[in-house]
This record gives sequence, C-alpha cells and structure tokens, in this order.
Amino acid sequence: MLGARITPKLVAFGLGTELLLLAGLYLPARLGWTPRFLFAEAIIMTIAGVVAFGSAVLLSLEVAAEYRSRWARVAWLLLAASAALSLLKRCVGSPLFDFLMGGYRVSPLRGLLDNVLVVPANLLLLAGLLAMWWSLHRLDLGFRIERRDYAAMAAVAALFATLLLLRGNLSQGQSPYIVSRFLQPIGLGLLAVISAFAVALRRYTLRMGDGKLARVIVWLMVYVLLRGALVLVRSLLRPKLPLMLDSPAGLEAWAFDMLWQIVQWAAALAAACGAQLTVSAAEQLRQLRAGRAGKEAAVPA
Repeated sequence: MLGARITPKLVAFGLGTELLLLAGLYLPARLGWTPRFLFAEAIIMTIAGVVAFGSAVLLSLEVAAEYRSRWARVAWLLLAASAALSLLKRCVGSPLFDFLMGGYRVSPLRGLLDNVLVVPANLLLLAGLLAMWWSLHRLDLGFRIERRDYAAMAAVAALFATLLLLRGNLSQGQSPYIVSRFLQPIGLGLLAVISAFAVALRRYTLRMGDGKLARVIVWLMVYVLLRGALVLVRSLLRPKLPLMLDSPAGLEAWAFDMLWQIVQWAAALAAACGAQLTVSAAEQLRQLRAGRAGKEAAVPA
C-alpha cells in the first residue's frame, strides 16, 4: 500500500527539508553574504508543491478505495479532486514562469488561471468536508453544533465579508478578463465558508482525542484555516497591494511564501494520516487471518 510508504513522518520530513532549503538560500542573501538565488528557490517551491499535492491526490484516492462507507468514500474522492486542481494551480502558478514571462505572477493571465482553478477546487473541498462531516455524524459520536460554534463560524465568515466589502476592487477587479473579475470574489467567498465550516469540525477533534482520525481532521483544519488566515493577514498588513493567494519576492512576501508551503504540505499530512487508518486496518486484518490460519493448522485431521 502506498500509505505504508508515504507516512506522516515522511511528509513532515519533506516539509522540514523544503523550509530548511529555502531558509538556507534566502537568509545568507538577506544578510548580504550571497546574491539572491531566485531561480533555485523557484525550483524548490515548484517541486515541493508538486510532491505535496501529488501525494495528497494519490493517498486520498487510496483511502477512498479502502472505505466501505459511501459518504466517507465520497469525501475522500472529493478531497482528492480538490487536491488535483490545487496541484494544477501550483503548476500554472509556479514562480519558474517569471523567468520565461516577466511579471507573470502578477499578470492578468496568472489571475485568470488561478481563479479558474481556485473556484472549483474550493467547491470540491467544501463538498468533501461536508461529506466527511456527514459520515462522522452518522457514527453518532454525540456531536451537536452549539451556539458558541455558530458564533465562531459567523465571526470567521464576517471577517471575510468585511474583506470583500473593504477590498471591493480586488487584484482582478481591473482584469481584462471578465471571467476573472467574476470568479475572484466567488473563490474568496467559498474560502470564507470553508474556513467557517472548519470550526464545526473542531468539536469532532475534541471528541476523538488523539486518534488517527482526529489527526486527519486537525491537519484538514490547518490546511483550511491557514489558507484563510494568510489571505486575511496579507490584506490587513498591505491593503494597497493586490490581494493574491501567494506573493512576489521580498522579506515579508518571502515569509508568506514560506507559510504557503506549510499549507500545501498540510493537505499531504491530512491524506497521509488518513492513509494510516487503512494501513492499520489492513494490518489488523492480516493478523486476524494469520491467527485463524494458525488455529486451523493446529486442528488434527
């Protein structure tokens, strides 16, 4: 099984390795010891994004194939589809394209490609989280959405609504592509709903304690909420800059790029933790069959 090879520890090692490599390239340049190796940074971020989202896609598909519960299987298939679109977005948004087309990452074309992929990816992610919530709800774990949960969800949604109202002229507001102008606020609105809904999953995490399923939900929450937080903080810190889901070169922008790397690896970590559920189940089944075979062999003919 792929899940037995791509473990959460291996994914975490990939995240740590990427961050160390990027820091090793950037910090000496920041201190004036070396020139800025932008091309090397672009290669590392592109490869890491492909590996992270690629792992999330493959592991999610494997988890879906192992589930017998219809809603759980649907949830992981939807998460796999969302990760696949995010993988494609990472490819078309690679900083490597800046070396082929000057200013590509802030161009209307990049904005169009981003929004065409972000909206369906967010829709699939929301549908996947809803399906996962319903599959867990059917287990009757005693979960009930309380008033404080509704309040927290409303607060998160209100923050994004404020962002959309105050930033009416978003980065694609003057785009020559009408589709891009239309899709960007939809994508951000979906991200608001997803971030608010992630708050509802928090109680399931509390109910499950430290189990493998709880870790899946924790990393899904990191993946969802960190995305929303980065968009909000970026807008609040630099309200006059274009609102983007990643950023160009610079100290503050480099820090945001580093945080966006955690986002993509969080998706892989959620899938890897989910795969451990199927690996554990397969191992328990193997041991059970081995025990039965041993008993049958011990019975005299």
